[in-house]
Amino acid sequence: MKALESCVCLKGKVVKGFQRGSKLLGWPTANLDPKAFENKIDHLDQGVYFGLAKIATHEKVFKTALSVGWNPHFKNKEKTVEAYLVNEFKEDFYGVEMRLMIVGHVRPQIPFDGLESLKKAIQGDVDATVQVLELQKYAKLYTDDFFSDSTAKSQL
Repeated sequence: MKALESCVCLKGKVVKGFQRGSKLLGWPTANLDPKAFENKIDHLDQGVYFGLAKIATHEKVFKTALSVGWNPHFKNKEKTVEAYLVNEFKEDFYGVEMRLMIVGHVRPQIPFDGLESLKKAIQGDVDATVQVLELQKYAKLYTDDFFSDSTAKSQL
């Protein structure tokens, strides 16, 4: 795991994805509208990242494991940003604004031998995300102006 030189901040609506996160894998994700990251993450390698996210309908900033890229296991044709917010939500939040701060890289995206291998890797990604975001050096990010300022830019 490695922190980025500077955080990447994205803001946009949550859109419906492929519906695999919760139904197939047991890890519900909030997919960011592609317009929110168009030309803003080209410098990032395809991979799994750790970060923080805030949904407009919630006050809390959540630890987040996210996938950036084409998900080679499923051979996606379009680039996606799919965020798993570490929390048990009772509701979907399609159409709601999400602010997403990408803080660091966990691992590259790779195809897996099967769904069980992928699920195990996701569990490891989430565990690593939770652990690293408990470090004191990331504490100030939870109160960053990006999560409260309605005029915040989508790139730090």
